[in-house]
Amino acid sequence: MEINFLDFKQKFDNDGYFVLKNFVKTDFISQLTLEINNSQDTVKYFDSSNQLRRIEKLYDKGPFLINLNEKISTLLKNVFKKDFLIFKDKFNSKPPGGEGFFAHYDGIFEFINSNNEKKKGWYEYGDFFISALVAIDNCDKENGALELAKSHKGNFDQLFENTKKDGTPALSDDVESKTEFKVIDLNIGDLIIFSNTCPHKSKKNDSKKTRRIIYYTYTLGENGSKYNEYFEDKKNSKNK
Repeated sequence: MEINFLDFKQKFDNDGYFVLKNFVKTDFISQLTLEINNSQDTVKYFDSSNQLRRIEKLYDKGPFLINLNEKISTLLKNVFKKDFLIFKDKFNSKPPGGEGFFAHYDGIFEFINSNNEKKKGWYEYGDFFISALVAIDNCDKENGALELAKSHKGNFDQLFENTKKDGTPALSDDVESKTEFKVIDLNIGDLIIFSNTCPHKSKKNDSKKTRRIIYYTYTLGENGSKYNEYFEDKKNSKNK
């Protein structure tokens, strides 16, 4: 598969995201799923019905999870001509009837740290973040696929004004109503690369099958690794 990295860079500059079909093969996804299911020493979240909804701190828990990070890092280096390091990671599972999530930016929120200091979300660790979403299942409107909007311009303080300022990165109702979202249909193994300044949301899973995805989020390598610092701050945050 020949990839035109310049086209992806132009698409990202214009819209804040791009989609790469068939990024990994279905047999790779099968092995990845086995590693996710068998992962140890991770952070797991369950819903009120005790169904697994999220796993964090898992990118290094198996050779295929590690290789996925290497594949994405190489892609980002080829597109942006810069080195990137993984910042955070998560596996999301949306079972039949599982709720979606509200419209938001990534990382645009304030949190209270363990010293009762107010901090500027992800921007305590850098000012440029890219997420890579890989589809483990087919994603479509029926099962609550990602709905993505073009990136909004501005620094933390400017974008923070577009949020509800409630300790979450949720967009204000006014900004959300003026934002055009697009459902991103994906097949197994497809990839979305998007900026943290792209508003995004999803609806509930109205299908009869679980919808699973994995996210790796990256920041610039020149900042050094912020992975452990981020998760430690998250664990100790006094936000709800």
